[in-house]
Amino acid sequence: MRKIVGVGLIGLGVFGIVLAILLPTVVVHASSKTPLDLNITQVSSGSAKLLDAATGKTNTVQLRATRHVRTDSHASDDDNTTVFETLCIVVVRGDTPNCLPASDPRLLSITTDRVTADRRSGESVHVAKYNENINGKAARHQGMSYKFPIDTKKKTYQFFQPDVGKAFPATFEGTAKVRGLDTYKFVSRTGSQPYKILGTLPGTYDDTRTVYVEPQTGTIVNGTERQIQTLASGEVALDTTLAFEDSAVKYQTDYAQSKIDDLRLAKLWAPLVAGIVGVLAIVFGILLLRRGRKAGPDGEGHHRGDAGGPDGGPGYGTPDQSGQQPSYSGSSHT
Repeated sequence: MRKIVGVGLIGLGVFGIVLAILLPTVVVHASSKTPLDLNITQVSSGSAKLLDAATGKTNTVQLRATRHVRTDSHASDDDNTTVFETLCIVVVRGDTPNCLPASDPRLLSITTDRVTADRRSGESVHVAKYNENINGKAARHQGMSYKFPIDTKKKTYQFFQPDVGKAFPATFEGTAKVRGLDTYKFVSRTGSQPYKILGTLPGTYDDTRTVYVEPQTGTIVNGTERQIQTLASGEVALDTTLAFEDSAVKYQTDYAQSKIDDLRLAKLWAPLVAGIVGVLAIVFGILLLRRGRKAGPDGEGHHRGDAGGPDGGPGYGTPDQSGQQPSYSGSSHT
């Protein structure tokens, strides 16, 4: 029994040590990808100077931008993931829903974006069957779109702007704390770009987007966007700065923290526990096997008085010259 338990403990110990090696290498590497279950709603808001096309006057209004990003699991695989984004911007007047039908004058714009990206690098990839598009029209994305790569570096990335269908440099501009998380600050500037305002009026588009990225997960946890749309006449049609609302910042930081905890568990605590348990199991297994060998096959030791006779039978002594067995005193048999 001791032998069986000992061998079992050694086997368990070897498994624990192998697991301790695999968790921070193979397992963590395999899991360091964009998840396939994204379903995120981000709300930003801010004031704006907005040109009223009917009156020709510029009014100061409050805007709310609601971005919904979800994974299309049918257009994703082990290497790539496809996400579908809807961005709805409304003028807030009273109790205003996050999005409105096109007939409602409070709706400023609604856009859709479908992009496929490498799950590890975050870079856009082009897979024809996954149908990347902007507002239903075929498009070719470049760079990052809605998240940065896992293990984000302090360097310049290309960041895609669906409004103008191009990628622009997102430069690293320092670090900042966001709800206790260490983040990298990136700023992407489009400069003045040709643009159709309200889809028809010729003008320019100038956007500066600032994002705060949790580097271990590549999650954008906070951000602001300054956008100016100018008509060909030089009149400003829109001038606004939108910022993540507190609820969006909390959701994003909580999400990033949960992923950090998962990585820390797989990289540190789980391997540490598995390694310690593995070593202890091997030590106890070896001790049990050694004790079993000392005890003999039946688990009990031999005593000096139990030695048998020359023929292996019970040792009752040797007959004396008279042919009689020597007598033993001090004991009686019944």
